[in-house]
Amino acid sequence: MILTGIVLTDYGLYRGRNEIDLSCAADRPVVLVGGLNGAGKTTLFEAVRLCLYGGAALAGRGARRGGRKAYEEFLARRVHRPAEGGMRAEDRRASVAVTFGFFQGGKESEYRVERSWSSGAGGGDGVGERLEVGRRSPGEPEFAPLDAVERPHWQQFIEGIIPRGIMQLFFFDGEKVARMSGGDEGGGAAAEGEAVREAFGALLGLDTVEQLQADLEVNLARNLTGGGAALRAEYERTREERDENDAGAVRLRERLAQKATEMDAVRAQTEAAESRIARVGGGFAARREEAKAELAAARSEHEAACQRLRDMCAGALPFALVPARLARLRGAIREDQRVQRRRAGQAELKASIGRMLSRLDAAGFRTGAALDGEGAKRAAMLVARAAAGESGGADMPEPPMGLSESQAAVLVRAIDEADRAAEGLAEHADAAAASAERIAGIESSLAKAPRDDEIGPLVSEVGRLRSEEGRLRAESDHIEGRISSSSALRQHLNAKLRDIMSRIYKAEGSQRRAELTRRVQGVLEEYAGRLRARKVRALEGHLLESARTLLHKGDLIGGASVDPETFRVSLSRPGGAELRRDDLSEGEKQMLATALLWALARTSGRALPFMIDTPLARLDRSHRDSMVDRFLPAASHQVIVLSTDEEIDERRRARLEPHLSRTYLVEYEGGATRCREGYFAPTEGGKVAAV
Repeated sequence: MILTGIVLTDYGLYRGRNEIDLSCAADRPVVLVGGLNGAGKTTLFEAVRLCLYGGAALAGRGARRGGRKAYEEFLARRVHRPAEGGMRAEDRRASVAVTFGFFQGGKESEYRVERSWSSGAGGGDGVGERLEVGRRSPGEPEFAPLDAVERPHWQQFIEGIIPRGIMQLFFFDGEKVARMSGGDEGGGAAAEGEAVREAFGALLGLDTVEQLQADLEVNLARNLTGGGAALRAEYERTREERDENDAGAVRLRERLAQKATEMDAVRAQTEAAESRIARVGGGFAARREEAKAELAAARSEHEAACQRLRDMCAGALPFALVPARLARLRGAIREDQRVQRRRAGQAELKASIGRMLSRLDAAGFRTGAALDGEGAKRAAMLVARAAAGESGGADMPEPPMGLSESQAAVLVRAIDEADRAAEGLAEHADAAAASAERIAGIESSLAKAPRDDEIGPLVSEVGRLRSEEGRLRAESDHIEGRISSSSALRQHLNAKLRDIMSRIYKAEGSQRRAELTRRVQGVLEEYAGRLRARKVRALEGHLLESARTLLHKGDLIGGASVDPETFRVSLSRPGGAELRRDDLSEGEKQMLATALLWALARTSGRALPFMIDTPLARLDRSHRDSMVDRFLPAASHQVIVLSTDEEIDERRRARLEPHLSRTYLVEYEGGATRCREGYFAPTEGGKVAAV
């Protein structure tokens, strides 16, 4: 089978008629559909499943049959409503048509499945739905109604081509993979086991075997007589209890699916509100108070730096502007001190000479009093020095400043301080300039931030939506817990029914019938067991091969096994030691979950296309590359990928190019989504952007 096209008419975000060609070449199996979050990728993904399975698509997350009321509400919400409103009741119509090619009996045929509905049908509040199935052979221009199958059985015909039970193996999204990967050893393994168990019965046809076994039990129980009447009554009561429990489980799954749909809608509204916040400058508004604190700190730093500069200017710093004059002043002070010291020495000498001359003028000297040798020398020296002083000319000049030694020391210290005053000037000036620049930048950011009355309502709306999503998540978790309890009760009731049947086999008058039923059931059980064991071995082989292909650690997994009863997956290392789920990274867990879905699809033996919504959203760079290089080109003969610009950017798109048949871009603008050929345009840094 290969999907050849889809037409959406006034469905969800898509206004009017939107036709997308999905056909691909044999050597280029990938069709890439890009779109930003909220643009309509998931709506397109959902539309294909809805067209093929109707109410069962609403329960694609686990329920077997969609409740009519919930299904009609779902359809009514999927009729496109213009942003300006005003649509008349008779115009509230929508449809989805899917065409696919299918080989049957060696012959190729193309089928067209169209599901249409209108809200307010017949003037009431209900939803009128219509399913049309057409077929055409090669060379025929138009699709003809499927006359070979009666209209009431058209849905069963479609599910015969693509069984509902294995739909999840070929149509899955990143969220499903994330749920299967789980967050711990128990949660991930349980989700995996549930996913495998849901698909395995339809994959092997075991659901038919189980139904046949149940019919045999009912037939035996209803035909008991005599002593078996009490057992028949007990059997009927237990069966009714199980049926009521099953019906309750179906309703719970319907509610869970409805909650998931409501959460999808809330997430889309949240993304739209956050986008509006970003457009009005929400990034600035979010850090307004932080920016105000930064501004106050920057102003304080600037004032401190300026005060340090003022203190320097109030000190000796101005003198540092004339270093040459300071140097001359220091020299003049030194010369002044030198002159003063010489004048002091000269004055002392003159005083000594004066005293000596006075003594020489004394009477004793003039009467020829004799001098001893030392005295004569001193007298001669003083006379000579006096003579030299007198013959040396005028007295020493007056000092230029006449500073005392203490005054000169103070001035020299001041000059030294002026020399050092410029130290640190550049650092303080740079600090002042940097803080001024920071102040200007922060003030500019604050000026760009929207006012509280602009951003406040949007922020409040986002908060309300997130609270609503949290409430829906809590309700979903509660419903999932009730579903688990219902599943446990069903197992208990089945065990009780088997016990009753065992007692029925022994009841008087039913030996022959019971023996025949037991033998048939034994054959069926043996058949189912052998088939299950053979397919489980095949699944283990495919799982090991798929995991080794996707995980970039080629030597991480040495073996894989699947419990045929619980369908729990166990892994081992190359040496045989157990490989626990907690030993894997989050990316490896998701790659393992993807490998499991791939292995189940390969085990089914059906040539069906893959349709994958946001497969790389939660993966890191290396695992995204592994998915692009190893999984998408080889998953099936047709792989339709719905991706954001972050998942498959320009670099990964180039790597997919040899395998691409078609590329599309879905864009939301003017209240509606449109789809055109092409992909995101490359931007700087290898990312992509819509043009």
